[in-house]
Amino acid sequence: MSESKNLVYRIATETDAESIATLVNGSYFGEESNQGWTNQNGMVTGKKTSAESISNMMVNGKGVFLMFFGETDHILKGSIHLIYNQESNSAYLGMFSVRPDLQAQGYGKFILSTAENYAISNWHVDYIKLRVIMQRPELIAYYVRRGYSDTGFREPFPKENLKLTTLLRSDLNVGTMSKCVNKG
Repeated sequence: MSESKNLVYRIATETDAESIATLVNGSYFGEESNQGWTNQNGMVTGKKTSAESISNMMVNGKGVFLMFFGETDHILKGSIHLIYNQESNSAYLGMFSVRPDLQAQGYGKFILSTAENYAISNWHVDYIKLRVIMQRPELIAYYVRRGYSDTGFREPFPKENLKLTTLLRSDLNVGTMSKCVNKG
């Protein structure tokens, strides 16, 4: 089946939890992730999430997952999770995943831009925020090229993530990056 270069998206439902978990885990860890330009191999091993966790996030109203498919082949190419924070009028994005064999082809830029526009259009946010392992300079550089700035906020690698993962390095910390999207 040929690859479609144009993407379409939809909001995920609970029935999509397994597909999203498979995509996310394959993008971040393991042999499959080595096909892409960035992953967490050498830093963390295991799984980033589970279908149960994703399903629970959907049921509990913890934001939305956007799923991206080829326009003509309807194959899942990427996904991203968005959470609205009314108190700070911002959106947090996470679990940003592009199938590793399709990375460095512009899909990530499109997915990130679409997610930002979704948050702006639906929640009228002033900022988009994300967290990144600070020992991943190539990923930080990617977000800087997309207009994100390092806020300077750091915290240890989240302990709640250690249910499914094992740290391979003891020096990992997570930093917050932010992008102002309010043009007013």
